[in-house]
Amino acid sequence: MMADDLGVEAKEAAVREVAKLLPLPELLQSIASIKADYIARQQANDAHLSTMVAEQVEQAQGGLESLSLSQKTIGQLRENFVDIEKLCQECQTLIENHDQIKLLSNARNNLNMTLKDVEGMMSISSEAAEAHDSLTDEKELVSTYERLTALDGKRRFALAAASSHEEEVGRLSEYFEDIDRTWETFERTLWGHVSNFFKLAKESPQTLVRALRVVEMQEILDQEVATEAAEAEGGGAVESVANPRKNAKKSASSRNLPQQKLKVQGKGYKDKCYEEISKAVEARFNQLLTELVFEDLKGALEEAKKIGEELGDIYDFVAPCFPPRYEIFQLMVNLYTERFIQWLRLLSDRANDMTNIEILKVTGWVVEYQENLIGLGVDDSLAQVCSESGAMDPLMNAYVERMQATTRKWYLNILEADKVQAPKKTDDGKLYTPAAVDLFRILGEQVQIVRENSTDVMLYRIALAIIQVMIDFQAAQRQKLEEPASEIGLEALCAMINNNLRCYDLAMELSSSTLEALPQNYAEQVNFEDTCKGFLEVAKVYWKLFIKPLVSFSKIQEFKSYL
Repeated sequence: MMADDLGVEAKEAAVREVAKLLPLPELLQSIASIKADYIARQQANDAHLSTMVAEQVEQAQGGLESLSLSQKTIGQLRENFVDIEKLCQECQTLIENHDQIKLLSNARNNLNMTLKDVEGMMSISSEAAEAHDSLTDEKELVSTYERLTALDGKRRFALAAASSHEEEVGRLSEYFEDIDRTWETFERTLWGHVSNFFKLAKESPQTLVRALRVVEMQEILDQEVATEAAEAEGGGAVESVANPRKNAKKSASSRNLPQQKLKVQGKGYKDKCYEEISKAVEARFNQLLTELVFEDLKGALEEAKKIGEELGDIYDFVAPCFPPRYEIFQLMVNLYTERFIQWLRLLSDRANDMTNIEILKVTGWVVEYQENLIGLGVDDSLAQVCSESGAMDPLMNAYVERMQATTRKWYLNILEADKVQAPKKTDDGKLYTPAAVDLFRILGEQVQIVRENSTDVMLYRIALAIIQVMIDFQAAQRQKLEEPASEIGLEALCAMINNNLRCYDLAMELSSSTLEALPQNYAEQVNFEDTCKGFLEVAKVYWKLFIKPLVSFSKIQEFKSYL
């Protein structure tokens, strides 16, 4: 009955809706389009309803699956609870045997650890063999070191575990001999690379870098071991590691430390690295210092020049391979300079057997070496260590003494010749002898030669020697004044006056050029002025001797034209 009512209401509602859509008769023509629109809407509604129904079906299936899984989980939980209850019942029976169970568990754990230790020890021999085989490959240098370090760790652990049994320690030590032999081979290879640093840096820098990396790794390992040992020993040991210099002062007490504590200092690879480099430098200088220095000066100079030029390659190729904190270039400069000083001392021991030319060649090499160092960025004071070390003093003494003796002999001969040879006249009629000009020409040449071929120290020594030569020359002229004026002759006296005035001018010129060539610290120690004025004093003495026998004004006028 209710359905019929709803049907009637639906019909009435439909009639009303149609009336609204078709209020006018002429609108009946649009019934077909309205019907088509109705059919399209009905199809859309049917599709929407189908989609909603499909979604509801999927959700229902998912819910059923979840419900099934939950039911299964609940079943498993029930089974677990049953198992737990059974285990609890079993544990109640084991409480009485707890001590035995604990001992059994510990024994099992110890057995597992022992098996692992045995496996590790059994692998040591094969690992040592692998490390030894890898030594043939330079690229494996670092990995070989890491393998050996790991083997050392295993050895320390095994020996520590067996430390309470002397017999076992002895047997284990024999077992570990392969490691020691491999270490020895490895270190020979390592230090062979380090000592061959110059060649490797140019031909295979990677190999040198690997070797130095090993040195750094061991240095870090040594520090870690030392720190651990210091922490184990307490505050005093920590202080000793932090301040090794202070610790070194207590060397007497360190003698009483056990050997194991002394090993805390590590292998000292960095110091060994410096030692190998020093040995390589010594080998490089061996021929120069043991053969050439005594047999062939020319060959020695060529070899010294060749060795000195190697510092440029060390700066360009070797230094970049080393860690900056090693300051390897400065170390090499110091090592080379020390041995060059040794070479100069050996040369100085036979200074009397060397000619002045040979001495100048040696000092010239020193100048080249200094300039080479300065060109590489070395400080001037460090670059001049060779020349200021005193190693060349006997060479410079020999050169200066010979120069003074030769010059003295020359000017004494000239002064003797002036006694028998008539003075010469200049274009304006003034009398002179060649002694003054020749003397200062020779002295000027000496300054120029030393300036171009020797060191500042040598030039300073020559400057002092020239001052002494001038003083001696003045003394020789004063000695000549002891002779009567009648024996000397008035024309000779005029020439001597003119010569000394000319000597003053030439001496001032020489002093000016020499002081300009000297560094300030040396120039301040040289006093030419008083010596130069000495020529004016000699001229005054000759003037007094000259004027004394001239008794008439006409005679004075006659000789005045010569002055």
